[in-house]
Formats: sequence, C-alpha cells, structure tokens
Amino acid sequence: MRLSLSFVALALSAFVSADPLQTVLGLQDNTDSAGLSSQNQLLERIEEFSELTSDPVELYKLVDPAGAADLDEPRLLHIWGIQDSEENAEWVTEGDKLRLHQQGIKFTDTTETQDLGKKNALKALAVTEFPKISYGTQVRDVISHLSAHNMQDNLEKLTSFFNRFYKSENGGASSHWVYSQVLDIIAKAPPSTPLSLRKFTHTFPQSSVIARFEPKYPSPNKTAAVIIGAHQDSANYRFPLLPAPGADDDGSGTVTILEAFRALVDRGFTPEYPVEFHWYAAEEGGLLGSRAVAAEYESLGRDVRAMIQFDMTAYTKQSHTPTVAFITTDVNTPLTEYTISLAEEYADYPVQRAKLFPGAGSDHMSWHRAGYPGAFATEGDPFTEFDPYIHTSNDTMYLADGEFSFEHALEFSKVAVAFAVELGGWV
Repeated sequence: MRLSLSFVALALSAFVSADPLQTVLGLQDNTDSAGLSSQNQLLERIEEFSELTSDPVELYKLVDPAGAADLDEPRLLHIWGIQDSEENAEWVTEGDKLRLHQQGIKFTDTTETQDLGKKNALKALAVTEFPKISYGTQVRDVISHLSAHNMQDNLEKLTSFFNRFYKSENGGASSHWVYSQVLDIIAKAPPSTPLSLRKFTHTFPQSSVIARFEPKYPSPNKTAAVIIGAHQDSANYRFPLLPAPGADDDGSGTVTILEAFRALVDRGFTPEYPVEFHWYAAEEGGLLGSRAVAAEYESLGRDVRAMIQFDMTAYTKQSHTPTVAFITTDVNTPLTEYTISLAEEYADYPVQRAKLFPGAGSDHMSWHRAGYPGAFATEGDPFTEFDPYIHTSNDTMYLADGEFSFEHALEFSKVAVAFAVELGGWV
C-alpha cells in the first residue's frame, strides 16, 4: 500500500524551507563548457517548474520525463523511526522516496533483498572474539604515511561532480572516478602485494567498488573477510537533480578510507585474512548498494570477520571538542568495543560512544542485518554535533571557522588502518 495522504502531505510541506535555487546557479563541476551550459539549463527549468508544483514527483516529471519513468514503481521500504523493523516495511513508490527525503526521513529499500539475513540467522547469534592488539609497529608505520593533503585533493575532485545521485549519469561517472582512483593506487603497488579490484554493478548507473587484499598465504581457516566501507553517493533532499557536493556525507568517508587503502598499499600490506575496502553506491536510495553486496556474500556462503562503516568524518561543530565517535545502537557490541580500543590505541582524538534511534544508521546496517559483525564510526554524537549542511548544496569543504577538518577525518583513516591490520593480520 502507499503512504497515507496525511503522511505524504507532511512530507510535501518540507519543500518550502529548503535552500534557495539562486544559491546554486553558479556552481561548477568537472564537465566541459557544454556540460555546464546543460546543467545551468537544468537548474533554470527546475526553478521555472517549481512555481507550478511543490511535489518532487510532479516536478521530476516536468523537468525530466525520461528520468521520471520509474517513479510510480512499487518499492518496499522500512521507514526509520516510523516502522520498528523490516518485517513491518511498507509498499510505497519510487517517487515516495523523494517525498521522504524532503522531510528528512531516511529509509531502507528492501525490495530486492527481503530475505537478507535469513540464511545467516543462527550466525548472527554466535559469540565473536577478536584478537589482542599486537601490530603496533606495522600500524604506526602505515599511519605515519597518511596524508591530509591527499584527502583534500581527492575530495576536491569528488565534490566537483554536479551531484552523485545514484540514478544519474553523474552518479555513474563519479563511481567510475572512484574506481579509477583505486585502480591507480593498485597499479603502483609493490609486485608482491596480492590485490584485486571489482566494479560491482547494479540496475542503476552507479556502481559499488570493491578492492581486496588477498591473503599472502591462503588458509582454509582464515577466509573470513575484514571489510572497511563508506558510501560514495550524495543526495540533495530538496530535489535529486539539484547540486549535491556531498563533501561530508559521505565524501569525507570515501576519501578517509581511500587514503587508508593507499597507505596500506604503499607500505606493502600482506594480510593473513582477506581485507576489503568497499565504496558503496546508493546509500541514500535506501542502502541499495551495500544490501546487494551483503546479499551476494550471504547467498554464496562467504564469511565476514568484521565490517566497519565510515559515514561523515570531517565536520567539527564550533565550541565542541572533535572526537572519534562510535554508534552503539544496531551494531555488533563486541566488535564496537574492540574498535573503540583500537581508536584509543592509535587515534589522537578523544573517543566517544553515541546512539541513534533503532533502525537508523548507514551501510553497516546491511551487514548487521545479514548476520555479520558490523560497527559504525562517525564524526560526533548525531544528536548534539550533527552537520546541518548535509543533503543540501551547502555540503562543501569550504565551511566557515574550520568546521570542515581534514585533520579530523585523518583520525578515522588511522582507525581504518588499525582495523585492517589488527583484524586482518600481517605476514
């Protein structure tokens, strides 16, 4: 069934308070002059038709009829904060996602992955033990080669895309850019470093990207993967065709783990367990990318030793002490506590625990649902230190008073390195 009329009306009411279109007409991206002209024409059309309707679905149909062709398709959504579990998910439409976004309500799209976690139901109840911290020399060596300057260069390029909307050509192009950056890192790897790279394709243009350190000496007892993840897409919740630089959400997480990956490759990391870095597509579409990847791993019987998601790592609220925060709701508690111990050992910023309401979070939720141990690292307490610029055209690197900090993000790169080495081993 569709959302109730009262609920849809409530979602539509959020449209009028969004950022003015005039503030985005001058934004540039990494296209040629013809591309910029096309984008300016798009923005002018959005502005023109916005006078006729405030409904994002009707607006989409007016602005881009071809792109709006699937907006009436049914989708099964677990709406965070409204439905207490995926089992109570509700049939709505693809267009209703846009209405939910305008209200700032997030959701999980379970349409193609309704059975996620059923095969691993018993595995989710298993007690998991994690190793003692024992690779201090190797971890600190890699950490010493991390570079905030590299992160800034990469984020400047990533945020130059007009947006990274997963259903758009821009979203496809930005995911290919991520793939190319990872491929370039791998091309420079020492010959003895066993690496592989995969573009995990979806039914929409944007791909997920998976890079994998293979065990140097494969063992049947050490096949469980260690996964470090972030999501590469961005979204303007006012309207999906508007600019969405997504510097913090989650460009910061994307470049955070990209820099950790680069430093590990540069230092010749050779693990005992498979160690994977994932850049997910379509998190903003309802965790679509990560759920598809997790569903494949579950269906193939692949084991996962631990997974951590880095979503928003750079925002530093004025008058607040920057921290490395870990969400404690809907995660694997032993893994979270273990990762906190890694942060306390290797990061230089204070570490804190924080909560979200049940059912909320990021791509770690896909792995948690699939029965694998998942953890979630973020820039601060979501209830007191939340970045107010995300999901708008103002989510950029250029915030006043140093509120966007690559030094902050670099602390999370340290945690990513420690997570990879301490859980993956080094031989």
